[in-house]
Amino acid sequence: MSNGSISVTPEELRAAAGAADAISQDLQQPIATAKRDIEAAGTALKTWNIGSDMERVAHDWGMALDELSKRIGGGDPKSAASRLRRTADGHEYNEDVTAQSFQVR
Repeated sequence: MSNGSISVTPEELRAAAGAADAISQDLQQPIATAKRDIEAAGTALKTWNIGSDMERVAHDWGMALDELSKRIGGGDPKSAASRLRRTADGHEYNEDVTAQSFQVR
């Protein structure tokens, strides 16, 4: 960043997308473990007064953890990784179109 401008290359954007994919992948096992543990707690407490609340928490947290992973990386078009790749593609496209407009024909 110089003079108040930001310069990011498509390669840097794609590297960031790759990092987001890796983070999302790394989260898969901990998320699966957390979901399994909280579902087990909900099942174990089912007969208690708080049983239905615990089951609801297990369901809601499971969905939230899945959504977190999906928003970070992977093939979902709304994920950060997908948006970074689209930004890189758009940047390259704009650079190509701009370069073509200055070519002498």
